[in-house]
Amino acid sequence: MALGIRKTCLSLVFLGFLALDCASAQSWRPLGPPGGDARTLAVDPSRPQRVYLGTTDGHIFASRDGGAHWQRLGGALLAPNAVITSIVIDPRDSATLFASVWTPEPDGEGGGIYASHDSGSTWSESGLAGHGLRALIQSPSDPDILIAGGLNGVFRSSDAGRTWERISPLGDGELRNFDALAVDPQNPDVIYAGTFHLPWKTVDGGRQWIPIHEGMIDDSDVLSLAVDSANPVQIFASACSGIYRSVDSGMHWKKVQGIPFSSRRTPVIQLDPSHPATLFAGTTEGLWKTADDGLTWRRISPADWVVNSLTFAAPGTGAGAVSQLLAGTEQLGVLASDDGGEHFRPANDGFDHRRILSLAADPHQPGHLAAVLAGAPDAIVATEDGGGTWSALGGGLVPESVRRVFRSPAGWLAALSAGGLARFDSTAGSWARVGNLSGFPDETSHKSSNAKKKSEQVFAARINDMAFADAGWFAAAAEGLFVSRDAGSSWAALPIGPGGLPVDSVRVSSDGQRIRLVSSGAMLFSDDAGQSWKWHDLPFESGGATRVEFVNDATALAASRTGLYVSHDAGASWHLAGAGLPAAAVQGLIIRPGRWLISLNGNVIYVSRDSGANWARLRTAPESVYAAALGQVDALTAEAGSELIYAATANDGLYVLDLTTSPAVASNVPAGR
Repeated sequence: MALGIRKTCLSLVFLGFLALDCASAQSWRPLGPPGGDARTLAVDPSRPQRVYLGTTDGHIFASRDGGAHWQRLGGALLAPNAVITSIVIDPRDSATLFASVWTPEPDGEGGGIYASHDSGSTWSESGLAGHGLRALIQSPSDPDILIAGGLNGVFRSSDAGRTWERISPLGDGELRNFDALAVDPQNPDVIYAGTFHLPWKTVDGGRQWIPIHEGMIDDSDVLSLAVDSANPVQIFASACSGIYRSVDSGMHWKKVQGIPFSSRRTPVIQLDPSHPATLFAGTTEGLWKTADDGLTWRRISPADWVVNSLTFAAPGTGAGAVSQLLAGTEQLGVLASDDGGEHFRPANDGFDHRRILSLAADPHQPGHLAAVLAGAPDAIVATEDGGGTWSALGGGLVPESVRRVFRSPAGWLAALSAGGLARFDSTAGSWARVGNLSGFPDETSHKSSNAKKKSEQVFAARINDMAFADAGWFAAAAEGLFVSRDAGSSWAALPIGPGGLPVDSVRVSSDGQRIRLVSSGAMLFSDDAGQSWKWHDLPFESGGATRVEFVNDATALAASRTGLYVSHDAGASWHLAGAGLPAAAVQGLIIRPGRWLISLNGNVIYVSRDSGANWARLRTAPESVYAAALGQVDALTAEAGSELIYAATANDGLYVLDLTTSPAVASNVPAGR
């Protein structure tokens, strides 16, 4: 599946300790891949071409052209589990926004209300801190009234979010776990609420609540409610047992027929404002549509779409502007339709919200990269034009089946989650498992070839890292160190210690003589192709090594959980890298002639041009929301034969920096310790 084209850019500057080359700001360019999980969508009622998007990790995006292009704004609550469940735009002032947040946690759930008064650029808490909120609405007849539904009740603000009061009884066994809210368009005291067990209603602003589930299957988790603004007595409700319609303000319900039982999970329903009889249902098995008030339904999307949000937006205000149906989905991002859902196209330009789990560059083809993405529809995606376009890299693998991707001398390799390797066949355009586990053929052996074949087993080691040398391919795995002398066709264990120690990373010299390993925080060095090994340890306060890199015969670098360590005597002694580098876990590491670069957990990227004695930090300019994105760089890689540096982020895809055009700026920032 094509993932689209990336057009926007990002500017950053070097700030650091060391006086380096004199130049101006550096330029990071985002490269995608486009898309990601879009949890909620909201349209500005006074500017219907302006759309807001909320993610599952607290980020907010905005589009000024009906979803054609997106820009990353500030975050309401930036956290890996901060789900933006609703976004509300004040119809009186488009610069005022509210967002409800839910943070599911193993030991309790939380969240709150967040407000922005500058069109989403900055956000601050606006009440209900610690409450896991699943829904937020604003009264059409009195915009000062906001209503929030959470795991422990329904809350109302009568002063535009400044103060809140509980309007559902505390500790009630049924009036809890609220997933959906709706309010009568003419009377703000009439509120409908969907819980994990059937819907409820209040006609007096919450003083009394009555169950309204006659006609519904008992134990229906009500996920969404939609009131017909033109005919407020007509209400639709989606539940785990199906979609229901009421024509008497929720007092009686009738199940809408047509959607198969397997598609019963319907997170969102959306009335078409231009066609009263048309209703869309976003389900866990695609998008469905009815044009006759729910009498008949048909699916208008592939069955593997998971639709979280639906809204209508206008791409512009000029002549011929057509309202678009926008669908926020899991994995695929935003999808847009100009013809009522008959055809959809990706609308993710600027919405690059992917987590890159693994990244590899082709040393022989500039701009050719492959990546493993979290929560993506394709197991591995690739670009051949430096991120201009992305597409699935072949078939034969399923999402979440791949741990790592590597570029070997013979092509792309995938380390499988279940163990073993797959190789990409560029001719066939597909992946196939490769590699047997066996001893290497010995010319003096008297075993027959048939006996050798019987002793071979499928290579199924759980691979953490790989290194490629002229003398062979090396695989660091949970089961130990393995080597192949025939381009991955057969593998043999290379003993490194008693009991098959796990190996986290491996680096090998081109002749295969010098091998450097990390195993459970300790380092093992061999200078005779693995015949003998010597143990090396970092200082206790390091927390143990996570990765080791060659620089030259005498110099090596060790990444640790608390910083970067350097040895200038072949591993005999180690010291922390020099001034300007904070103590933090090292995520990525690149060694280039005259330049070392690392990414740190919770920081950005640092560079040294004097063998680690001093470091300069790459920071955003100005300090903006992109600082948070680039502050979560999980991996770095370099393109061979060029000065291009690629940064794989935890939630915003891939960035590239050309060091030749943007050397560092001198500054005086004190050491980070």
